[in-house]
Amino acid sequence: MSTERQTGPPVPDFRLLFESAPGLFLVLTPDLRIVAVSDAYLAATKTRRSDILGRGIFDVFPDNPDDPAASGVRNLRASLDRVREAREPNTMAVQKYDIRRPESEGGGFEERYWSPVNLPVCGPNGDLAYIIHRVEDVTEFIRLKELGSEHQRRSEELQSRTERMEAEVYIRAQEVSEANRQLSKAHTELERLYEKTRELDELKTQFFANVSHELRTPLALILGPVETLLASAAAPQDVREQLAVIQRNARLLLKHVNDLLDVARLDAGKLAVSYVDGDLAHTVRFAAGHFSSLAREKHIELAIDAPEVLAAQFDPEKIQRVVVNLLSNAFKFTPSAGTIRCSLRRSDRGAVIEVADSGPGIPTKHREAVFERFHQIEGGASRRRGGTGLGLTIARDFVGMHGGTVSIGDAPEGGALFTIVLPLRAPDGAVISPASADAAELADAARHAMSEFSASAAVDATDPSPAGTTGRPLVLVVEDNPEMNRFVRDSLASEYRTAGALDGREGLRRALELRPDLIVSDVMMPEMSGDQLVVELRSRPEVSTVPILLLTAKADDDLRVAMLRAGANDYLMKPFSVEELRARARNLVTITTAQLQAERATQAKNVFLSRMSHELRTPLNAILGFAQLL
Repeated sequence: MSTERQTGPPVPDFRLLFESAPGLFLVLTPDLRIVAVSDAYLAATKTRRSDILGRGIFDVFPDNPDDPAASGVRNLRASLDRVREAREPNTMAVQKYDIRRPESEGGGFEERYWSPVNLPVCGPNGDLAYIIHRVEDVTEFIRLKELGSEHQRRSEELQSRTERMEAEVYIRAQEVSEANRQLSKAHTELERLYEKTRELDELKTQFFANVSHELRTPLALILGPVETLLASAAAPQDVREQLAVIQRNARLLLKHVNDLLDVARLDAGKLAVSYVDGDLAHTVRFAAGHFSSLAREKHIELAIDAPEVLAAQFDPEKIQRVVVNLLSNAFKFTPSAGTIRCSLRRSDRGAVIEVADSGPGIPTKHREAVFERFHQIEGGASRRRGGTGLGLTIARDFVGMHGGTVSIGDAPEGGALFTIVLPLRAPDGAVISPASADAAELADAARHAMSEFSASAAVDATDPSPAGTTGRPLVLVVEDNPEMNRFVRDSLASEYRTAGALDGREGLRRALELRPDLIVSDVMMPEMSGDQLVVELRSRPEVSTVPILLLTAKADDDLRVAMLRAGANDYLMKPFSVEELRARARNLVTITTAQLQAERATQAKNVFLSRMSHELRTPLNAILGFAQLL
C-alpha cells in the first residue's frame, strides 16, 4: 500500500506578491502610518522601505518648502479623512506633489504629478483596518500637456496611455465637480438653517424681554400698595401676616422676572458693565451680610472673611448679584447646622472671591453643566429645591463681563467651592465713575434675591383642631411650600379638620397614621412627588379608597391624564380660587361619605338578615322536630 502523503498547493507569499506588484501602492493604518509599500512605489518616490515603514505618511512626504503654493499635503489629508469618515473610496484629481531626492542625487525636491486613489479596507466588524493609497505617476503626461509634443516618437508611444489617462482625468474632474456642487448645496442649506436659528433666537430673546417688562408693572403695583399697608399701624396683625406673604411672594416673582430680563439683555448685548472706583471688600461684606438672619434661622454658621478695604474698579450692582446668587445656591444645599464661608482676598491674579459650603457638593461631571441656562442637577417632579436655574448662569456671565473667571471645586468644608477671580483694574478705554452704586438700590436687589428663602413658620402637622371642629371630615394637605400649605389648610378650615405634611414621604406616613377623608397634594415635591404618592396610596389597602385632589402648576395634559389613570380623583391648576378649591374638596368628601354610608347600610342589612335567619331557625327546628314525633 502506498504511504505517499497528499499535500495541497503551496500557500502564496502575499507579502512578496504585494511588494512585487507593478502598481504604486502604499498601505496605511487608520492613524496614517505606513505599514506596507510596493517596490514600484519605492522606485517612483526614491525611498527605501526601511526608512519609511512605521512612519506617518506626511512625515515621509512633506510639501516642498520652496513651493509656497504647494497643496499636496492638504489635499491628500482631506481625501484620507473622507475615507476614514465615510469608509468609501475617494478618487482625487491630479496632484502636484514633489518628492525629496536622496542625498546621493543632490538632495532637494523634484517636481512630480500623481493621479491618486484612496481605498478603505475594513475588518470583519466593519471597522476601518487599513487604507490603500494607490497612485500613478502622470508627470510625463502633464509635462507633455504643458509643453506640447517635442518628440513625435515619444508621443506615438504614449498615445494610447495618454488617451486612457485623459479619460480618467475627465471622469475624475466630473466627480470632483459633482462633489463640489453637492458641497455648495449643503453649505447653502446650512447657511439658511443658521439664519433661521438666529432669527428664532432673536424672537425668543425679544419675547423674554417683552414679557419681563410687562410683568414688572403689575408687580410694582402689587408691591407698592402692600408696602404702604404694611407701614400702616392701623392694619390688624392677621392682615399684616397675609400682606407679608403677598410681599414675599411678589418679591420672589420679581426676582425671577429680573433674571429673565437680564438673560434677554445679555443675549441682545444690551447689558454693559458700569465701572466705579469702589471698595470691593465693602460690597462683598454688604451682600453677604443680608444672609446673617437666614443663617441664624437655619442654624447655619456663616463666616464672612474680607479685608478692611480692597480698592478695585468694578460694577457694584453686578458683583453683589454674583455674591448673592452664589450664597443663595449655598444656602439651598447646606443642611441645618452646616457651614457656609464667603471670603475675599487679593492675589497676583487679582481679587479672589470664594463661596464654600458643607453641603453635598457638585459632582465633577455636572460642574460645567450647572452654568447652563435653566439647568438643574435635580430634575423631575421630586426635586428637592426650586428655582429657575438662572442664578449661576447670570453669576458666570456677570463675572465674564468683568474679564474674570468662575470655577468649581471641592471645599475644605466638604461641599462645593465656587472661586471667582476678578481683575482689579477695568480694561483700557472703559469709563470709570468716581461714585459707587446707591446703597438703597443694592439693598433692595438683595432683598429680592433673598425672597425665596423667606417663608412663614413651618407647618405643624400635629397641631390640634380648633374647638368645635370635632366630628368634621379630616383633610391632609401635602405641600412642600410652607406658605402654600398653610394657605390651603386655612382655606379649608371653615368646613374641615386639617393636617399638613411638607413632602411626599411624610404625606404617605401621615395618611397611614391619620386615615384622612381627603388628601390634597402638590405634584412637584421633594423625597416623593405627588404622582408617586398617588401610586403608593392606591397600593395600600387601608387608604386605597381615600379621595385624592392634586394641585399642579404644569399645564401638561399628558401628566394630568397619567395622574388620573394612576388613581387621582381630581386635579386643580395653580393658581386657583379658594371657592373652586372648597367646591372640589366638598364634592370629593361628599361622594366618599355617601359611598361609606351606603357600604355601612349594606353591611348593617346583611348583619340584620343573618341574625334574623339565626333567630328563625331555632323555632323552626322545634316545630319540625315535634311535627316528626307526632
